[in-house]
Amino acid sequence: MASPLCFISLILPLVVICACCPSRTAAIRFETKADAALVQSICKESQDPDFCNRTLAVDPRVAAASMDGLAMLSISLTIDQLQTTSDNIAIILGQTSDPVGRQRLGVCRTDYKDALGQFRRASSSSDARAYWDVIDRVRDGTNKVIDCENIYKRDPISVSPITTDNHNVIKLSELTLIIVDKILPH
Repeated sequence: MASPLCFISLILPLVVICACCPSRTAAIRFETKADAALVQSICKESQDPDFCNRTLAVDPRVAAASMDGLAMLSISLTIDQLQTTSDNIAIILGQTSDPVGRQRLGVCRTDYKDALGQFRRASSSSDARAYWDVIDRVRDGTNKVIDCENIYKRDPISVSPITTDNHNVIKLSELTLIIVDKILPH
């Protein structure tokens, strides 16, 4: 019968090898760079490939990014859009005297503040490679922006002064979700 020391001396090297060498799938994922073909495949999957080509595909950081980095980059682009729109809401609010318009912009200001918080948490989750959490945060943040857009569809119906910005956030969110879907194992 083999002694416990012999058993440990045989098993220990295997445990070390398994711990130090990630699975083949994980190694491929972390080594995959976001080359032009990959970014184009992401853009083709999106609802607005032209938007993707004008935003994500032209960003100079893409060439050096891994898939994980590409997820962080798409979240960062969304945070930038959210912050710019938040700043614009404050300007538009200062120029609006209509009580209904002011009330709606106030709701949007709150929605954008909440969305920014969600996307900042999505960034932290992405950094930790907690991609299921990223999905939840992106969904919740995007829903806040959709709420802002939808408030203008109530009586009296009007066009939101930030409709284009709202749609850009939604499109950027979609890109993040496409990228995360490519990262997650299926």
